Amino acid sequence: MDQFQLDPFQKKSIQLTKDQNSVIVSAPTGSGKTLIAERLIEDCIKKEEGIIYTAPIKALSNQKFRDFGKKYPNKVGIVTGDVSINRDAPILIMTTEIFRNAIMVNPQEFKRINWVIFDEIHYLDDIERGTVWEEAIILLPPNMKMLALSATIPNSREFSGWLKKVHRHPIKVIIENKRPVPLHFFFQCNNGIFTTFKKLKQVPSFSPRIKHRSYKEEYRSSRPNRIKTLIKYIRKNKAYPCIYFSFSRRRCEELAYELSSLSLISETEKAKVDELFDQLIEKYDTASSPHINHLRPILKKGIAYHHAGLLPTIKEVIEQLFTTGLIKLIFTTETFALGINMPVKSVVFDSLSKFYGRYHHYLKTRDFYQMAGRAGRRGIDKEGFVYSRVNPSHIDQISLENIIYGGYEPIKSQLNSCYATILNLWAHMAENIYQIYPKSFHFYQSKPWPQKKMLENIKNKVLLLQKLDYIVGKELSPKAQLASGIYSFELAIGELFQENYLDKLSPKELFVLIVALVHEPRKGQRRPKLDKKTKKIKRETNKIIRKIQRMERRYRIYPPSKKLFFHLTEPAQLWFQGAQFHKLIKNSRIDEGTIVRYFRMALQVLRQLRKAGQINQKLKDNISYCIQKTKRDVIDAENQLRQEI
Repeated sequence: MDQFQLDPFQKKSIQLTKDQNSVIVSAPTGSGKTLIAERLIEDCIKKEEGIIYTAPIKALSNQKFRDFGKKYPNKVGIVTGDVSINRDAPILIMTTEIFRNAIMVNPQEFKRINWVIFDEIHYLDDIERGTVWEEAIILLPPNMKMLALSATIPNSREFSGWLKKVHRHPIKVIIENKRPVPLHFFFQCNNGIFTTFKKLKQVPSFSPRIKHRSYKEEYRSSRPNRIKTLIKYIRKNKAYPCIYFSFSRRRCEELAYELSSLSLISETEKAKVDELFDQLIEKYDTASSPHINHLRPILKKGIAYHHAGLLPTIKEVIEQLFTTGLIKLIFTTETFALGINMPVKSVVFDSLSKFYGRYHHYLKTRDFYQMAGRAGRRGIDKEGFVYSRVNPSHIDQISLENIIYGGYEPIKSQLNSCYATILNLWAHMAENIYQIYPKSFHFYQSKPWPQKKMLENIKNKVLLLQKLDYIVGKELSPKAQLASGIYSFELAIGELFQENYLDKLSPKELFVLIVALVHEPRKGQRRPKLDKKTKKIKRETNKIIRKIQRMERRYRIYPPSKKLFFHLTEPAQLWFQGAQFHKLIKNSRIDEGTIVRYFRMALQVLRQLRKAGQINQKLKDNISYCIQKTKRDVIDAENQLRQEI
């Protein structure tokens, strides 16, 4: 039985899926879209039909696996780059990328699956990953209907118009603009709390537009915002629990420590936190993490931090503590808004700008509400509170008003098919590959000139693949067949394979190389000192990558294939040799969560490589040994997920 009465948009959406329509649901964060998906899953179970649930990131996929696993025991499986559990289960959780790859290579595998749920489908607008959603929709097997869930889509008519052209089933659009729990917006500026935007605009230093002012003028005209002032205000108004969003891992930690003199919980609650923390540390075997000693004192104050630099197991511990209600305030980066279903009473924004891949910019309205929408728990709170910390030197009235009170940005195609996609399509279609582009959202919403440029881009990639002997006539060469299964690193792997370079490496050197292939260092990260063997590997592989990039420049292909970065060489070597994880991070400036992430990515590439029929048995054995040596302890994502279940 539901905790609350179903809203009309939920009832209508559920009925439309029962009537075998594909459905797009556009509704604010926190309005109850997941319940529609759950009803569809229950309906599929009753009818003994298969269903896929796709999510944009692994954290959300893992959470859905746990949630659905508890609701539907023995009926849920998961396939991501890290894990594969119960692959033949009637409910299969996948990242959208893995789903796209699977339907492209083997659509027959999905004959028994009648539905796919695309969660957070507005990710189609994401610069780096949006193309995955678009390709998955274009290539969707004809037997599959879709339920697409999204935050508000202002161009829903355009989006649904495209879907109706490429999708084989009737499509209905449900739009809900009202939140069941209203949000109230507050602002901290000059260390004061303003309860309306109108009052904030009266602050003398807060200009309609940013003006170039001297440091002295800035200093005289505004007082710094003190975090304790804001947190005391939230505590006074009983607006806990609270998520505090910062776009810097380090700042999340620094702010948590800064508040360590405050206590947000009682002595009894402190004792409970301490006891539960010890139990969870023992359960997940994470006592060696340096963050344990940093976290314990602030957890006993009802405060925590959570970000991608933490061990995945430490994040699990924090999440479980937070769900108990003992943690009143958590400092976290934006992934918490997407990956973790933990609504609260209040949300705080440390800043209203962030780094968008290639540039720093004010928050998009959609991103703001993705995070702000966590405030106000349906069935618990009558209202939610959103606090924005405003520095008049960093943002002006008009920009702030646009973020909070402006319209959502329309979804725009970010189509940029990778080499693996083109190779897989060529294997099935050869020159008919160019007939795919007119089915894309990019083609649908673009004018002739951008359409022409995109088609040229696809043709240039084909020409490059032909020039490098990946495509020979109408067939794929052996190195192309290998590369077509290694998404994002196709040409690097293909050329290394052609040079027989991978065969020359020991298993340890192979692991170091693949880690360097997947690693993307953070800005300002120091280059490490390398031993002679690794220097030689770096020199030889860089020569191969430079050749690829020269060809890409010649054919005007952007972005270029990535370089290899050997910043994780020492941790990779130690890990391969059997070192405990805490020894890897003892003298390292790299976050432990970052090391885990890239080691897991390296394992994913190694598994893809091992599947290839083009490699010889010796290399296959080396890869198997490499995986065996490195897939252990905190790097074994599957073990962590099974442990949680």
